[in-house]
Amino acid sequence: MRPATVIKRDGTPVPFTSERIAHAIAQAMHACACDDPALADELSHLVEEHLGRTCDAPQVGIEAIQDAVVHILQETGHYEVAITYARYRDDRERFRRSQRLGTDLPQQPIHLEVIDGQLRRRPWDRAWVTELLLGSYGLDDKGAHDAVMQVEASLAGSAVSEISAPLLFSLIDAALVRCGRHTQASRRSPLRVERGITRSTLAAATDGRQALEHAGRRLFEELAIAEDFPEQVVRLWCHGRLWIDGLDDPRRGSQFSATVDGLTNPWQVLATAFGLAAEAQRHWRRIRLILPPSVLGHLERGAKTLIEPITALARLAQVHLYCDGRTPLLQQWPFTGAAVSIATYHDDFLLLQRLQELGQPLLSGPHLMAGGYRRRVAVELALNAQGLEGEHAQLDALAMALASAARHRLDQLRAAPGVDLDGADLRFAIFGLPMASESSHYLERQILQEGVRQRLTLVRSANLPEDACAHLGRLLE
Repeated sequence: MRPATVIKRDGTPVPFTSERIAHAIAQAMHACACDDPALADELSHLVEEHLGRTCDAPQVGIEAIQDAVVHILQETGHYEVAITYARYRDDRERFRRSQRLGTDLPQQPIHLEVIDGQLRRRPWDRAWVTELLLGSYGLDDKGAHDAVMQVEASLAGSAVSEISAPLLFSLIDAALVRCGRHTQASRRSPLRVERGITRSTLAAATDGRQALEHAGRRLFEELAIAEDFPEQVVRLWCHGRLWIDGLDDPRRGSQFSATVDGLTNPWQVLATAFGLAAEAQRHWRRIRLILPPSVLGHLERGAKTLIEPITALARLAQVHLYCDGRTPLLQQWPFTGAAVSIATYHDDFLLLQRLQELGQPLLSGPHLMAGGYRRRVAVELALNAQGLEGEHAQLDALAMALASAARHRLDQLRAAPGVDLDGADLRFAIFGLPMASESSHYLERQILQEGVRQRLTLVRSANLPEDACAHLGRLLE
């Protein structure tokens, strides 16, 4: 018999509707990173049919409905969703039990002061905190009341006489989780930069602007990965399996590299370089220019008049002086503090070591002195497949996450005004698998196929950027 009435826990009868069941299933699916309202609606109808077969009365209790939901989720193979639903159900039951017992909830309002961001103090006010939860967290009256009581229960057993606003918000987040309202807690959870990192940044920064820039980049990175990317991308990024260039800057992923033709007159070279930088700066965030060996030769012979214009060029682009071999100029480097470095044909350990001391990158490759070399990169990603040899299911997950990350980064860049992405590469690199291994070829094929499904043309690169090495190295710590 299909139930017509639901008996709530307080004994109140309400009409039976499958929409509430569908909403509960959808919430559990969302917690498992699987948003499919149509499937949730279909499963709710299966629950309704199951209740129609098993109920022998027109009325049904809440617990019987929840048992039916867990049963249907398990029978249809949605085990992870069933576990999530059961955990939420258990959290809510423990919270109701604590309310009924009344042993861990305060009987009287607590007495303490709240210190806000401007160091102003205000006495604890239950009505004020409730209003904050109703407005900022989007809770209903019952949810706000439950959360406030949980916060007061946490504070009642302590000897604190004052509490800062960030700590209060942390207690509110914890209270929402204990009340079973995980969605509101995750949506409103504050962005935080660790105090130790902040102190070390302030100590190392030469000025306040540098410290603020570092803190702002960390906050943007946390916000971007927490809200903009799919769940599987976030999980792999946090584990050190996936690196995404540009999380700390919405336009950082776009870059333009070009070689300036090998003219013998250094002033003609610089004029051409300034023209390229000015043109590229209108469309690209990061610009890298490689100047021909003739410029380095003039500097080695004491042409000090070139130092100032090259330094000015370095304000528009990362400048690399092409070097046929080692250069004595590095012993007394005239561009301290400027974005000027060396490019060479082959990697050279001593050259790399000296550039690392100067805090500058080394650029190498025979293509760098090809006539008219131009390269545009819109999105750059890297994977760490360490230990996944032959693990095809996990390699498939890596490929899908990388393609999803590439799509999201491309959408971010296209949303920025004045960014031209025509003809730009979408590059990816693979770390942790031998280049000639079967698993490496398999992962590359899967990435390319996932790119086609996302309407993207992905290109494999052998280069693993320094930032990618640092991030992917977290997996091996």
